Amino acid sequence: MLTQSKRIVVMASKQELTDPHYYLRLWLAFVNTPISRRKWPDRISRTIYGFDGILLCSDGRPWPIPNVDDVLGDPRWISMLQESVDGKPRRTNIRKIEALRLIDGTFRIDEPHIARHFGR
Repeated sequence: MLTQSKRIVVMASKQELTDPHYYLRLWLAFVNTPISRRKWPDRISRTIYGFDGILLCSDGRPWPIPNVDDVLGDPRWISMLQESVDGKPRRTNIRKIEALRLIDGTFRIDEPHIARHFGR
C-alpha cells in the first residue's frame, strides 16, 4: 500500500521574526512581491487555509492556525509595513509578530526557494 506523505512546514519562531537580518529579508521579499496591499490578506488566507500539509510551531507542536482577518486587523497595517526609507523598512519595531508569521508562512508554503534565504 502506498501512502502519500504530507509536506511539513515549520513556522517561524518569534526569535527568527525579531532578528533584524531575518526581518529585512522577509520585508524585501514582501515589498517586491507584485501584490497590492488589498490582495495580501486574500493570498495569505488562500495559502494558509488551503495548505494540504502539516504546519508546525518551531518547537514541533502543531501550529494552531489563527483567523487571518483577526491577526492582520486593519488593512492599513500592510501599507505601513510596506513603507520604506532609502530602500530599507521604515518600521523595524514590529509588534504584530503573528501577522509577520502569517506572511513568512505564506512564503514558506508558496515560495520556499525565496523563504530559505530569510535566515542567511
